[in-house]
Amino acid sequence: MILDATAGNRSMWKHKKSENIIYIDIEKKLKRKPTIFADCTNTPFLSESFDTVFYDPPHMWGGEPFHHEAVGFLQKRHWARTKPFAWTYYGWDKYKTRNELIVFIYRAQKEFQRILKNDGLLWLKWNECEIPLNRILAIFADWTELMRLYVVDPTHTASKHQTYLVCLSKEKREKTQTTLL
Repeated sequence: MILDATAGNRSMWKHKKSENIIYIDIEKKLKRKPTIFADCTNTPFLSESFDTVFYDPPHMWGGEPFHHEAVGFLQKRHWARTKPFAWTYYGWDKYKTRNELIVFIYRAQKEFQRILKNDGLLWLKWNECEIPLNRILAIFADWTELMRLYVVDPTHTASKHQTYLVCLSKEKREKTQTTLL
């Protein structure tokens, strides 16, 4: 089973109604509703439930509150016109500061550690519009980077900044037994 942990309007998916994907988001005003309204930092799922998690967190902070009707500016952008479903929601309004965004990403990756199976994969989508990828990957200290793809498709690169898809696997840690003296 696959989890899209920040589904937005499912704009990154070509097929928007897959039975193999659970779409979650906390935004209530989305045009395409998620399967479940849930916070990706505290999901309702059992531990080790998913084979794969896709995570496309906000790449910026301090945006205006989300108004679906006010996204007309997107249609003027070249990259939005090329999308078959241009009603994209970025979540920039959820975090007022850089630190709030970093804390959100940290808490989400901890939750993904819990809900991914031991051989599970996390796909992180990141655009360097404000924070370089290497600084974000430092948050994922308990993960192993397996692959890094450079996105060149203008429908997934909203600016002159580089967008990446990074495949991470859970670090397998040996359980150590502590003894009391």
